Amino acid sequence: MKRILTMILVITMMVAMSATAFATGNTVVYDKDATSQTSGLSVTYNVQPTFSVTIPASVALDNSVIVSTSDVVVEYGKAVKVKLTGTSETDNSFVVKTDEGATLNYAVKRGEVPVSVGDTILSVTPTDTTASVELTFVKPESYVYAGLYKGTVTFTIVVE
Repeated sequence: MKRILTMILVITMMVAMSATAFATGNTVVYDKDATSQTSGLSVTYNVQPTFSVTIPASVALDNSVIVSTSDVVVEYGKAVKVKLTGTSETDNSFVVKTDEGATLNYAVKRGEVPVSVGDTILSVTPTDTTASVELTFVKPESYVYAGLYKGTVTFTIVVE
């Protein structure tokens, strides 16, 4: 019985002796000669960047697409930029091809302004939050061969 009571007492003492964690902070010491005393408190909140960019999966020549952004939250002084950065051609020219090798040159325009590889087509800051641009894929005026012509245009989204 003594052993059981001793064990209970030891366990109770061990639980009672657990260390208390103290937070560090500002300590203001009372000074009877001071008219007032101040102390500061650091306040923080971390907002993670977020945004959505919508780029259609495909377009037929002589049609337009809308590239848009929404819910833009990025660091102060930065913007979400959508850039046209490449094509399926090794020289980044605006060309579509058939499986047999026939080619067609086309153009990309923003309104009446031609777009080139490397151009920023859309730049959005958090004060804008949503924006869009219409890109027209202009077919050539003439062509020689029938067939299904295919190619790709690559866009890059950056925050800078």
